[in-house]
Amino acid sequence: MKTSTSILAMIFFFAALVEAHASQNKGNEKDLREAIALTNKALIVYDNNLLQKAKDFFEQNNFTPTALYYQTLCEYKLLEMSSRPGNESLFEKNCESGVANAEKLSELKEFESEGKTLLAGIYMMKIASNPMSAVTLTSKIHSLLDDAQNINPDNPRTYIIRGIMKFQTPAAFGGSFEDAAKNFAKAIQLFEKEDEIDSIKPHWGYLESLVWMGRTQERLDNLEAAKFSYQKVLNLQPDYAWIKYSLLPKLLEKIDQKLKGKK
Repeated sequence: MKTSTSILAMIFFFAALVEAHASQNKGNEKDLREAIALTNKALIVYDNNLLQKAKDFFEQNNFTPTALYYQTLCEYKLLEMSSRPGNESLFEKNCESGVANAEKLSELKEFESEGKTLLAGIYMMKIASNPMSAVTLTSKIHSLLDDAQNINPDNPRTYIIRGIMKFQTPAAFGGSFEDAAKNFAKAIQLFEKEDEIDSIKPHWGYLESLVWMGRTQERLDNLEAAKFSYQKVLNLQPDYAWIKYSLLPKLLEKIDQKLKGKK
């Protein structure tokens, strides 16, 4: 009888442990989803304080590959936001950590393509901060993107980074607005044929690909096509700050001036 009672006690004990573990996992996932939602909001309103807050959460909970991925994404985007003069120390801190974390992700099978893509993006931001580094980093970036696309040809984020590289590189060194547009078009196509995915998985980039397509069409003097891309973003996210307060107003002014010049 005592033996049976002991066995029952052990069964209840382990059942309680399993339930507690499941409950903790649910709580952790809820917190993770909230931090991802905060990341998405920060990117839309372009707020580095919100993004830093999200990054702090991921950094404290980066014992899972997913949290490590989003920490690295935040570091990449913080590099973009802190690339202006006066933010050198913040830039270097995020750059060093971002490179290390992207390299870790690149060694994980489920995040190999995404990790290489983020690493390419971080190196691209290093070039933006220090143009002389393009001599050593440009070939690394394209090699990383080649690897990422070979691993997962349907990863749209690889085409965004390559498109930005083509957009920002001088024509004399291989840059091309036409090639940039082709890459952004491919990214948009891949995003739009994706089935709905779990928001906890890597999913950023659709709005960004539309923004960069608009900027590229502007450079190609296809102003109505640029307006279409910008308006598409605002239809999806009316508070997208970069377009709402900067890109679209300037474009509309440019279109207005062009129309006046034809009269």
